[in-house]
Amino acid sequence: MKRFRTTATALAAALLCLCTAACGSPSEAVIETTPPVVIQPAKAKDSYITVGLSETFSYTDKTGNVYNAVYIIPKIDIDSEDAEAANEEINEKYLNDFASANNEVAAHNSLTCDSLDYDCYQDDTLLSVLIRRVYFSHTVDYSVYNFNVKTGRRLSSEALCEAVGKSYDSAMATLESKLKYDYAGKYATASQPKNYEEDLKKTMSEDNLKASLFFLDSKGKLNAVCKEYTSVGTGEFSVVLSL
Repeated sequence: MKRFRTTATALAAALLCLCTAACGSPSEAVIETTPPVVIQPAKAKDSYITVGLSETFSYTDKTGNVYNAVYIIPKIDIDSEDAEAANEEINEKYLNDFASANNEVAAHNSLTCDSLDYDCYQDDTLLSVLIRRVYFSHTVDYSVYNFNVKTGRRLSSEALCEAVGKSYDSAMATLESKLKYDYAGKYATASQPKNYEEDLKKTMSEDNLKASLFFLDSKGKLNAVCKEYTSVGTGEFSVVLSL
């Protein structure tokens, strides 16, 4: 019996030594190593604009002529109060055109609005949207929405110029020159419309120039929408001028 206890004691001692050799001393800290967590930066979105509503209207007028018209409006896909407000503004301004077209098609009447569409430019920082509505009378009106996609803020014409590295004053000077040239090319003719000088003065007024809407075309070039006043037709027209 004594020999058995001695053998058991020796065996226990051997196991203790083996455990100590494998695990270190009881007072030694055990260091666990795990692969570092790498947080990937969020990628820029492929697009900050989507189709808000699109519909094709096909109708036959009372004389049998068949027409097709496409209406499409955008939705600005930026998570900000400014973008939300812009989308509400777009819907408020253009959704009635869809309702009116449905009523006109049902009545076999020609559409008041021939087409409704948009163009846009976007990069990692900027989104610029131009909405274009063409009426049956061939007049056109426009809406412009410019955003910094990183901040979600809507940009004024001045802020857009700054964002593309262009002086606002310089852009306005270019606009003034090009607007006057465009106006004269259309109306300073042998059959010059009445009130030409008066309408030219109104067109070139500081208030009209400052009301112009700056935007970036699909190639990122600065443009402006501006009004021209004349006694011809409806009395005023919106024009797009490259700056």
